[in-house]
Amino acid sequence: MTHPGSIIRDLLTGKGCAPVPGCHDALGALLIEQAGFPAVYMSGFSVSASFGKPDIGLLTMTDMVGRAQQIVDATSQPVIADADTGYGGISNIAETIRSFERAGVAAIHLEDQVMPKKCGAMPGKALVPIEEMTLRLKAALAARSSKDFLIFGRTDAMTLTGLDDSIARIQAMEKAGVDAVMVPSLTTVEELRAVANAVDVPVIYLTAETIRPIFSTQELADAGWSMAIYALSLIQMAVAAQKSVLDALRETGTTADMVDRMTRFADVNALLGVDREAAFEADIREATA
Repeated sequence: MTHPGSIIRDLLTGKGCAPVPGCHDALGALLIEQAGFPAVYMSGFSVSASFGKPDIGLLTMTDMVGRAQQIVDATSQPVIADADTGYGGISNIAETIRSFERAGVAAIHLEDQVMPKKCGAMPGKALVPIEEMTLRLKAALAARSSKDFLIFGRTDAMTLTGLDDSIARIQAMEKAGVDAVMVPSLTTVEELRAVANAVDVPVIYLTAETIRPIFSTQELADAGWSMAIYALSLIQMAVAAQKSVLDALRETGTTADMVDRMTRFADVNALLGVDREAAFEADIREATA
């Protein structure tokens, strides 16, 4: 059986820039798979939002691994998970890696913020020294049972200490042995090229449509980037859609004007596999009749 991490590795080393949408739950993963995308990303911001909490380090490793397990169980596509800072010291990080790996996740990323971390798009972040981040990554790499379980390093230095420090940090991550690196908050093609040219491992872009400039996958590929993760797209659209129907109901006393924008009940059931389950039950009853 092909390890899901090997599929992610092929995406990272293949031609072009692979788009990977992010979700917060199993339903989102089903939608991503149905739409034909090659992989699923579990967004830490989105999972936090689904708990009704901000992404400021309130969720635990158990929370995140449990949600990752649900997503892995729902989809046949490989899953990349946000593992934040690893949820503690060296031993905690090792346990985090083992837990995500047991859950069937294909890859995780670790970041260089101090604990408790914040969403990379939020103010108030602080970074650990490069040496501490190197320890985090070495602990993670040593803890994995298979090299096909991929580990990415992420730096949030761009908005704090700038491009040069971001490059120094991803170069240290590459030296530590990571499979890919992530540098959010780049805003120009020149910055994209500088980061991609600074390392030999694949580089992964984090799209944040309402926060920073949007680059197409072709633009990213031309700049040397291997993958683009759309971490916030689904959660932000979900909030907008739900607000729209709630506003309409409050203002008009009916949802009648929203019906044309709703997915049919039968189509939701089809996505969830109700026909498959019915066929399974019928087969069992027939076999035991």
